[in-house]
Amino acid sequence: MKADEIDKARNPLLKLALPALQRAAQNARQQALLHNTRLILWRGNRVVKLSANEIREQAADYKAN
Repeated sequence: MKADEIDKARNPLLKLALPALQRAAQNARQQALLHNTRLILWRGNRVVKLSANEIREQAADYKAN
């Protein structure tokens, strides 16, 4: 389901799902940084392991844009 389809959804909980997933992802990044552990993601049909430094770099790039 795409973002514009979510806005048209009949179930009101679907509208809350995307922000909840975004908060969960942010919390996972913060926890990985706090404990200096890798964050494991599914990206491009493969498993990707990001180090704490890579997470910091991505956060800096995101804030710059």
